[in-house]
Amino acid sequence: MAELRSGQRSQAMLLLRALVDIASAHPALPGPLPPPRDAWHLLIRAEHRSPAAVETLLLHPSVGAWLNRCLRRLRGLESGDGPLWTAAGHLHAVAASAALLAGIDFRGTVPVRGRGVILPGLGFARVPDTAAVAEVVMNGRKAVVLSGPHSVTLPADFSEDAPGWHGLRRLRGEHQGMVCAPLVDDLDPYRDFLRIREPERLGDEEWQGWQERFGNAWRLVSEQRQVDPRGIGACLSSVVPVPYAAWPEPFSASSPEAYGCVLLNGTADPLTLATALVHEAQHIKLSALMDLVPLVEGGLEEIHYAPWRLEPRPLRGLLQGVYAFLGVTGFWWDRLRRAEPGPARDTAAFEFALRRAQTASGLRTLLTHAELTPRGEEFLNRLEERLTLWLAQRVPSVPRRLASDLIHDHRLVHRMRHLAADPEPTARWARAWRERTDPPGELPGTSVRPTRPEAPARPALARLRLRDPAGFARLCEGGGAGAPGESSGGARPPGGGDASDRAASDLAASGRADLDWAAGDTAAALRGYRARLEADPEDIAAWAGLALALPDGAARTALLNHPELVLAVHRELRTAPGTGPDPVALARWIGNRRRG
Repeated sequence: MAELRSGQRSQAMLLLRALVDIASAHPALPGPLPPPRDAWHLLIRAEHRSPAAVETLLLHPSVGAWLNRCLRRLRGLESGDGPLWTAAGHLHAVAASAALLAGIDFRGTVPVRGRGVILPGLGFARVPDTAAVAEVVMNGRKAVVLSGPHSVTLPADFSEDAPGWHGLRRLRGEHQGMVCAPLVDDLDPYRDFLRIREPERLGDEEWQGWQERFGNAWRLVSEQRQVDPRGIGACLSSVVPVPYAAWPEPFSASSPEAYGCVLLNGTADPLTLATALVHEAQHIKLSALMDLVPLVEGGLEEIHYAPWRLEPRPLRGLLQGVYAFLGVTGFWWDRLRRAEPGPARDTAAFEFALRRAQTASGLRTLLTHAELTPRGEEFLNRLEERLTLWLAQRVPSVPRRLASDLIHDHRLVHRMRHLAADPEPTARWARAWRERTDPPGELPGTSVRPTRPEAPARPALARLRLRDPAGFARLCEGGGAGAPGESSGGARPPGGGDASDRAASDLAASGRADLDWAAGDTAAALRGYRARLEADPEDIAAWAGLALALPDGAARTALLNHPELVLAVHRELRTAPGTGPDPVALARWIGNRRRG
């Protein structure tokens, strides 16, 4: 981790120098601020006094996000809100923070934005927004922000609050001698690398909730030994609360431009949060490694199926996913070995089986399609060695069956949504069905079509059955909110709420067939999916469910291997809504022809 951190520091220095050079020659700058080189010289003074303080600031995630965003804007590659001088002038705020951390006397002019002055890595001073700029002064260990007659005196400990000052606070997790204490950044406009965000101070109750969940999550991370907890703690430097919703997975994100930052929706329970921390730490480490060591040549020019995403991904994204989910697989393997028999053990077994299969699928794609460097081959071979050990581990039958079905389910839905069979060959297959003649010898070609995917409902049902058998039984007794003929589109419920609220809302939208599938009653599920397709032949989730519920044979084989063909031929044969051949009979016909 120290080696990766050193590489990130070098990269930050290069970006910073590039920004100073470009901004110094830009005709629209510096606006009402001093020249950019004044900030550069202040940074040099601060580094002479305290190299460690300046390194901490340069590696503050929001500084990295700002550097990359501002450089793109200066080069005309990105538009931005507000005047350019404000964005480029953030350099002066960075230099002021460095000088404050180093403890040197100085006076510097900084931009005012968001009703105050942000000092990256330190906090936010509220000043009247009538002025465009303010001054930061350090004199004999006393620091103050001045805006006309208004002043804000900074506390000796910048993380503390004071009149007019909000300090950046830290979460703290400690267990078995391992500590993780990332900043909670709710202030910096560049803290969210997905968008510029005004300060949104967490209230005391929200803050305590974050601290409690993080402490409990860190205990779970510290207990496992498949992904080094000290490495995770070393690369997590800031957590950014965001309101983004995601389903069925909770929202978390990281970026190579903001080393050490994790965006999190605060509604996750400790176990889900622990999994997210492991997942995002893997992303952070691999991004830093790939800045130093090329693993893949290219990797952005083509897209492939990603078993953990609703949309296709480039090979570089697939590599990120494989490494992240390798860590998640290890986390669940550790949980499985520790858990007592019962719901906790069944849940861990299911997550372990699901994540190892997803990782193996992504790894096969990389080994087949990626142009790897020698280091990349070594890297993936070591991942494969670890994964091979886990693939050999036995998992109880019910969690294994549910995980296996969901692997099929995801691929089926993905193919039917994103692959379009070529029209002319598809028409020939349909004509052969009508005329009872042999179909063409070749399958229709396919093309990728952009569609808006819908989150599936069945994973939530599988998790509910294992995590809360009694709650699942009650849901089955109630029959779900949907009737067999209704679609289970599985759309993300609106609003916030915690994870259990979202799960309940999503499950209530699921029909009887999905409940029967999760319960293992394939005969009832098959009847339900047939009824749904009779009511709506475009119910993609029902087509996938049909494949899961069918017994082994030609129909199941055709749907598992060529679902986009079965769906396309069925569409071609429909003369009006609600018409068309029996889906199972059509799939059996295609399966027998393909087998022959």
